[in-house]
Amino acid sequence: MSSSQKTTDGVVALFNTSDDTVDMIQAVLTEAGGTQNLVWCHFADLKTGVVDFAKYLSKYNPEVVICNISPPYDENWKFFKTMRDSDAMKGRGLVLTTTNKARLDEVVGTNSRALEVVGQPKDLHWLQVAIAAETRRAHEVRLTLASR
Repeated sequence: MSSSQKTTDGVVALFNTSDDTVDMIQAVLTEAGGTQNLVWCHFADLKTGVVDFAKYLSKYNPEVVICNISPPYDENWKFFKTMRDSDAMKGRGLVLTTTNKARLDEVVGTNSRALEVVGQPKDLHWLQVAIAAETRRAHEVRLTLASR
């Protein structure tokens, strides 16, 4: 995405490993008022090249991207970093999730800043808060771009 493009209002992209995660994220978005639409694909399809990350983001142009990191943590973390640092992510909000934050942090050697989500109500609350915060961040970027 070039610096002059804006993300699409209300679109959230999820890159995950489980169809159950899709249902969980959709429920979180619906509970938040249902104004955001979810698009998704499997993280493995991005890693293997079945789905081209930049083209996917270009097609759906999400304002927020949620990445769920699962084992093998080291391999998936390295791939996640290439996605996170790509030009295609500029101006988008990002939420990182995992089911075992302590293990992910241990493998990456630092605080991954991932949310540990295992489906508990408090997990879902913090996920909803993170999505809302990253949505606001994406809106702020759009306002900045519009004023140029």
